[in-house]
Formats: sequence, structure tokens, C-alpha cells
Amino acid sequence: MPATPGLPPLAAYQPCGGGLLLTIKKAHFAGRHILSTSQGQRDAASASADDTENSRTPFYLQLRDRIAAQIATGQLSAHSRLPSERTLSEQYQTTRVTARLALGQLEAEGKLYRSNRRGWFVSPERIIYDPSLDVSFTDYVTKQGGVPRTETLQSTSLTVPAWLAQKSGLEEGSEIYHIQRRRYIDGRAILTENIYVNPAVCPGLLRFDFNQSLWKLMRHEYSVSLSDKHVTMYPTALTEPQAGILGVTPGTAGLYVNRISRNSEGVFIEFDEEFWLHDALCISVHAKG
Repeated sequence: MPATPGLPPLAAYQPCGGGLLLTIKKAHFAGRHILSTSQGQRDAASASADDTENSRTPFYLQLRDRIAAQIATGQLSAHSRLPSERTLSEQYQTTRVTARLALGQLEAEGKLYRSNRRGWFVSPERIIYDPSLDVSFTDYVTKQGGVPRTETLQSTSLTVPAWLAQKSGLEEGSEIYHIQRRRYIDGRAILTENIYVNPAVCPGLLRFDFNQSLWKLMRHEYSVSLSDKHVTMYPTALTEPQAGILGVTPGTAGLYVNRISRNSEGVFIEFDEEFWLHDALCISVHAKG
């Protein structure tokens, strides 16, 4: 890709390491992901002062294009760390606001991700994910060349709250198992989930290790078949505690996915809600006509 006129090449530096693409409208997200907010408008107005005289393209978009081109050509590989906002602003003789806008635009597009207190990194390829299938996280990540890891944050017995009683059909106040996990791909935390399991179907479930596939566990230990699933998904802004669990700033763009699963007799098996980072996955659902 030819260099944008008037824009110097990105200075060399040493990298630190090696979605239905769901269209997520940036206007749905809070904080730094929305360039259309009043703060974003003020920043864009400030950045426009850096425009070159011979170009109508704002300088932050020129910088965005340059970095995007280096990602597309492989000069910047997945999980490589970018220079800091300060370093970029010095390299391009611009302001940190302009550098921040360029990086924020790439983050909103899913090309970069930010790690709290560590900086900006190149996003890897999205994992293709079909929430309607009975395929474990470990299997579909491994099949696509990723390295999966699951961390159980807690597993306990609770009483069914009113909202879950309405969804599941279980009696409010009855027992239910709750499992909370954080899941990683290539060492990066990309989702956290809350799973609520019917103990009548899987008695004694809490004695098992949940750093493995729960679906495989229920199938092998309890002969459970998840025959009917209702899946809901929508874009969201990650708030606490999910943002903290994933190590991102509250307001970071995310995707919410939940599943209600029943067996062939209509008995409630589990309710699973997942909070994904928006740049981590591509939702692809196969439906037979």
C-alpha cells in the first residue's frame, strides 16, 4: 500500500511478542469508543489542526491508515505492541490527542486492543464461533489454531433468583449451581461467563474441575443432551465486574451472548451468559432451510 502523501513512514521499533461479522455500532458504546460524542467531536476538532495543507483527510485518519496498512501487510503481527501515544506523537510531530484518536479508531474497528497498564496491541484474527452448536470452547479454538485456557473463578450453590426463575421455569428460591469462569485465547482474556446449571439434572456437579469443557463433562458424566437452545446476543459496553475480570477499562466495547438450554423433554439444563471482547470473535450461525 503506497504511503499517504505528507505522512512519514512509521518508525521502526521492536515488537513485544508475537465476527456474521457482527456489525457493532460505535454509537451504542460509552466512553472512549464513541467518536461521535461531544468529547470525540472536541478531540477530532483538535486533531484537525494537524491536517496537512495539501490533504482534506484529517491527520489522525492518515495515521490510522498507515498503521492499518502495516497490520494488513504483516509488518505488525498479532499481539505486537505499538509505540505509546507519546512516542507516536513525537514521531509524527503531532499531538497525543491525534495519536489517541488514531489508535481509538483502530480499536473501535477491532484492529487493535488495549491492555490496562500495558499499552496498545495488534488484535489477532477473530475466532469463528457458532453459539448454537454443542462444540466446546477448547475444541473450536484449537481447531482454528489458537491456544485456549479456562480459569474457574468460583463454583457454588445458590438459590434461584426471580429473573432466573422466569427464564428457566425453576421455582424461585430453589437450588441452582453457579459457575463463573474466565477464558483465554493465546494468553489473552477474551470472555467471562456465568453458568447456572439445574442440580436435578446434574447432581453433585460441583465436585468436578471446571477448567475443562462443561458440555463434555455433563455429557460423559450425566448423559445430558442439549437438544433445544435459545440464543440471544447483542452489543454492549463492558462494565464492572466484567471489565475488571477481563482487564479492560469500563466502557470497552463488548458482545453479550446468552443461551438457555433444555433437553429433549423440555427440562431446563443450563443458562449461560457470556461477555466477550468485541474484537475477539466472528459470530457465524448455520441454519438449515
